[in-house]
Amino acid sequence: MSGVSCVLLWSSVEAKGGPQALEGLMKRVELLGAVRIGRMHIESAIYFASHPKATCKNFQVLTSTEFPASCFVFTDNNTLLVADLAFREFAGYLRASYQRKKKLQVEGKGMKYRLGDFGINFVTLFMGQSANVRGYLIEVTFEASCIIHLCGDILRAFITQVLPDVCPPINDPNSAEHIFSQSFHRAVQTGSFDPPRWPPCQFSLDGLQSSTSDSPLHHACARLTMSQYAEHMNSVRRLSRQTTHTGSASATPCSTPYAPTSGQIAATASPRAPSSSTPG
Repeated sequence: MSGVSCVLLWSSVEAKGGPQALEGLMKRVELLGAVRIGRMHIESAIYFASHPKATCKNFQVLTSTEFPASCFVFTDNNTLLVADLAFREFAGYLRASYQRKKKLQVEGKGMKYRLGDFGINFVTLFMGQSANVRGYLIEVTFEASCIIHLCGDILRAFITQVLPDVCPPINDPNSAEHIFSQSFHRAVQTGSFDPPRWPPCQFSLDGLQSSTSDSPLHHACARLTMSQYAEHMNSVRRLSRQTTHTGSASATPCSTPYAPTSGQIAATASPRAPSSSTPG
């Protein structure tokens, strides 16, 4: 989606009734006039360093059907790399230094809706090879703007009114942290997730005009969206490991957990296009 997005984690504990509760949310937005426009898929693979962390950093690779030509790489030292989709294959050549944890792979499958200037994605999360639902993500996008710091109040009002079961209205309008992830909250407060190096350019060539969807602001919004997905998927992994450790005395959490706390992974992001390889 183009525009400013807010991604909410609706855990299976909060979503009483599970799939039925999610279906109820989709029916609610349909009654308000939302139109189903397709499906989406997102996947997060995680790689742990075989060597000491002083030498190699853990990282996860996110791919999404919303950005079919790109993948987003997040490391545990607050770095974001936007690369071509072929980077997924490159990671397989690093077996001597990195090990992919298939049990910690998070996959999301969802439905896409459009309601006026807003887009809504309802995503169901699974982890590893298990068919058990690990949680739900709801992405709300204000498609009419890419100016991040101007869209916080609009998204807040829309979410609390249209999806009160997920995010009930709050009396304090400044309590954005109760609605947004820390990375989005910081982006709203600071004015931008990733200030562009140059303004969007438009030029005409033989009567054709360049697309504004290729502007740095659009790229910044894309990185912010995927940062929120990465943040929530890490939360799902942590909650799952805690549950496994509590439920079985023999279960041992990973010795080198993927550690970026909520909001840290959005600290440094590349100002380049999502389709190009750019270190954060």
